[in-house]
Amino acid sequence: MAVSTDPMRFLLIGPSFFWHAVANLFLAELVANVHGFMVTTFNHTGEDIYCFSSGCRVNSPTFYLRAVIGSVNCHTGGFLNDFLHGYLNYQIEHHLWPDLSMLSYAKAQPKVKAICEKHGVPYVQENIFARMVKVLRIFTGRARMRRFPEEMERKEDFMAYNDRGVAIRDGTTKPSEQDLAPAM
Repeated sequence: MAVSTDPMRFLLIGPSFFWHAVANLFLAELVANVHGFMVTTFNHTGEDIYCFSSGCRVNSPTFYLRAVIGSVNCHTGGFLNDFLHGYLNYQIEHHLWPDLSMLSYAKAQPKVKAICEKHGVPYVQENIFARMVKVLRIFTGRARMRRFPEEMERKEDFMAYNDRGVAIRDGTTKPSEQDLAPAM
């Protein structure tokens, strides 16, 4: 059963009820948007996170490396903490395995972190307020995202796109220089 959010029906009761309904809808939208911004923006933004100049083939070694070094986790663990983050505090695990359940992310997180530490792969995890400071530094131009050095990429994992954004190479063959050139 869908719940109507139309405040007009409260006019039948009286104008005071109508304006209270409007105020509640406005405040609910405001709180939901601020919360949504806070728990999603930090996931891929900050001077300590890599951005990439080209696409890569799904399920390739490059894809999995990018899932870790292009994402951020906030503090994890505990039902209330995970719930308040909307389980987006497991962003790295989500990008590694997008089809897992939220509870599976919580089980995988310490194992993924340990594997990254073992192999020297940066695994960024901070509290949401420290992440928001980094997001604001990017938004205000006081900091820049890190560019992953293209010479460290596996060329066979690259995706190339035509000027319409359609993949023209899927990484199974080495893309030509023309394929990788930016569209003008």
